[in-house]
Amino acid sequence: MAKIKVKGIAPYPGLRDLLLDIAKEDDRIEMDVEIADLEEALPIVLQAEKQKYDVIVSRGGTAQLIRKHVSIPVVDIPVSGYDILRVLTLIKDSNSKPAIIGFPGICQGAATVSSLLNLEIPVYPVHHESEVRGALERATNQGAQIVLGDVVTVRTAQEMGYHGILITSGRESVQEMLTELVYVHDIYMKGQEKARFYEELLQHDTTGVLAVRANGDILYANPAAQAWLGNADAIPPAVASLLSADQPDGTTVTAEHVAIQDRLCDIRIAARTKEEPSAFVLYLQESKGVPPQPFREIQTPERLAAFAQVIGSSREIAKTVKRAQTYAQTNKSVWLTGEMGSGRMHFAQAIHVASRQGRHRFYSVCCSSAEEERLAEELFGTEGKPGLLTTASGGTLYLEEADKLSVRLQDQLAAELQKGGRLRLIASSTLSPGQVAKRGGFSSLLLHQLAECQLRIPPLRERVEDIGELARVLIAHHNSAYGKHIVGIREEVIERLAEYDWPGNLKEFENVVEEMLLLTEGHYVGLEEWQEAWQRYSAETRAGNGGLPLAGLNLEGSWEEIERQILLHVLKEEGMNQSRAAKRLGINRTTLWRKLGGVLKK
Repeated sequence: MAKIKVKGIAPYPGLRDLLLDIAKEDDRIEMDVEIADLEEALPIVLQAEKQKYDVIVSRGGTAQLIRKHVSIPVVDIPVSGYDILRVLTLIKDSNSKPAIIGFPGICQGAATVSSLLNLEIPVYPVHHESEVRGALERATNQGAQIVLGDVVTVRTAQEMGYHGILITSGRESVQEMLTELVYVHDIYMKGQEKARFYEELLQHDTTGVLAVRANGDILYANPAAQAWLGNADAIPPAVASLLSADQPDGTTVTAEHVAIQDRLCDIRIAARTKEEPSAFVLYLQESKGVPPQPFREIQTPERLAAFAQVIGSSREIAKTVKRAQTYAQTNKSVWLTGEMGSGRMHFAQAIHVASRQGRHRFYSVCCSSAEEERLAEELFGTEGKPGLLTTASGGTLYLEEADKLSVRLQDQLAAELQKGGRLRLIASSTLSPGQVAKRGGFSSLLLHQLAECQLRIPPLRERVEDIGELARVLIAHHNSAYGKHIVGIREEVIERLAEYDWPGNLKEFENVVEEMLLLTEGHYVGLEEWQEAWQRYSAETRAGNGGLPLAGLNLEGSWEEIERQILLHVLKEEGMNQSRAAKRLGINRTTLWRKLGGVLKK
């Protein structure tokens, strides 16, 4: 008997791996899987229909969308009660108020399970991806802080600056889908014909007219556009990068001096049409004038962080966010002080996004590594070319490690700022303005100009109450990326994480937790995973940074025995000075005393 030829569309990587793994167990099925979500899936499934696939399988809104565009059967991968229970278990101890947003298949099951668990979680069903943004606004206006849902919900939540946790499909759901797939294949049904809209496009205009999908595939090109592109099936990467799924219907985006086939053109991009919702219409014309030179030292990131993405509910971080939000409503300069890895860049971007300058660009310069001559040209211009500070119509300039600016650049920047300008300035350093002034070597005028407002970002050791929340978000990301179903970290592991001082702050914390998650096979991260990850981290990373000299120690035995040896070893090297030993170990004196018990006297 011929196998059922199946094309799988997985909205996230973990589901792809799970589909392939389980399909191998059924000799009736031949399956290959690609990762795509909603409109991204359409080119794939249209090609799959031409290649004579028997069935397409996908999930939620993507399956609904695909069903409208192909004539072969489409089978849903359900979201089972087990899947929902796993996510609800992950957030049950969270201090953040949750909400569930998704297509009916997810919402119905989630409402049933949360009701059985006596959890009051509001549910906002949607029937099309265009409804997700409105549902998110309603949910957050009613106090929601964490959003549970499918891929489009999580992606839209992150774009809007909120936290989203993906409800993933587990093994039970995929096995249920395969049973239905065999049944559906036996009652093969027809779908709808592909829509065509080429007649709407201009054929004889001297302006190049293109219709393209979001992935860059060309649906139509008039003769003028073909002259630009030749026989290409897709637009060049430089043009594809201009397409944005966030572009609202009825709006246009323009770009000047884009290189295509060694020619420079100006491009106008119109939002999607009613006849082909997944397409963009592009208009190409020959560029006039001299193209601007690209920045090398000044970065302009496309995706920016928002205040809602600051994780944690501790008093320290809540106070910092509130103060930063207040500063965002002004146009004053802000000096951010914080240790490496504490999140200064995140706060700088969030202040920009929440400010009146948020509709303009965010420019970023690392003052400690920038090439002085090049940066001076880009900021202040040259005889033949104006600089950013004189040409920018608005936005924010972020000076990372501002205390590392050279004396020459300090004087130039201070003089330029005295003239006034449209750019807002945010500076950051590991030193406060007072410490910079005391150290000397920094322009007092510029320091006053950059530090109209001052904000200290607390290190992780001052907000250890947030460790559980931070870990929960990392678990959700890990589950989505690797198809795991981890629902939490054991309390004894959280206690160990809270005892360490985290000199590398959030980045160091992410590295250690990610290591533990990779080692975890079950639903919870336990002491076994903690010990394995922490021993490797202690031996390699901390010793490599001048931390713990482990040579000559007996590393056999239980973790408690090994830990006790390390503590005693460092304490002896520090002449039994508890304060110096605790500082070197990255723990406080109370923790050191508790761990060594009778060896120390308080």
